Amino acid sequence: MKNLKRLLAVIGIILLAGMYVLTFILALTDNSAAGNMIMASLYATVIIPILLYAFLLVYHWTHQKNDVIPKILGENSDVDTVIFDIGKVLVKYDWKKLLKELKYDEDTAPAVSEAVFLSEDWTESDRGVRTEEEILQSFITNNPSYEKEIRETFARMGETISVCSYTKDWLSYLKKRGYKLYFLSNFSEPLYKRCTKDLKFLEFMDGGYMSWQVHLLKPEPEMYQKLIQDFQIVPEKAVYIDDYMDNVAEARAQGLNAIHFTGRKSAVQQLMDFGVK
Repeated sequence: MKNLKRLLAVIGIILLAGMYVLTFILALTDNSAAGNMIMASLYATVIIPILLYAFLLVYHWTHQKNDVIPKILGENSDVDTVIFDIGKVLVKYDWKKLLKELKYDEDTAPAVSEAVFLSEDWTESDRGVRTEEEILQSFITNNPSYEKEIRETFARMGETISVCSYTKDWLSYLKKRGYKLYFLSNFSEPLYKRCTKDLKFLEFMDGGYMSWQVHLLKPEPEMYQKLIQDFQIVPEKAVYIDDYMDNVAEARAQGLNAIHFTGRKSAVQQLMDFGVK
């Protein structure tokens, strides 16, 4: 989606620039069509962005995965397993707070965020196929002018993670009730190494995978299947919780019951609907 937006933006700029250049040429040659062309260019300045925006809306509506997907289990289900995503479910992830604490100015903060947290390299770093130095260099390559700040941000990126206030009690409660607990999360090794103090709740888990450990990314089906097969999870007896709808939809496609996480209170209620009490 992000690449599509960039492509459409480039197309729009090229079209508008071409029209204005043509208008300028016609004006210089005293062509009678120059007046009509400048009016057309002005109209296009308004119409083209609207058309591109409309296209994006239609694309989004037709490609998003449906949030209203029937749950697999009935009222009398015997769920014995709960699988958690980590980021934005059990921990808070806030890179904006880190950049604010680093006191970067209004030019530096956006530049660093684009080079690091909002880049495709950040997502790909979760796959665990690049070394830490390769990951850092990919961020620097995105904007070499801010190498010093990128290195500083990289060194402190563990500060983007903080455990949620409810996490320990929630997991402890489910564990005492006899449920098997697992995790399945997109997470890079450099980030993991820098925030282990906020991941102590993993001791409540019976197992799980971070993406860097298995070189897979959600919502790739293979990542769900590896967890299911390695830990002998019965999909119909498990509930998966994730804040990202595409991941939830794929979990359901793999036979798991799944909850789209929007908050603990709602998740607890939906777990109760599955018989998890």
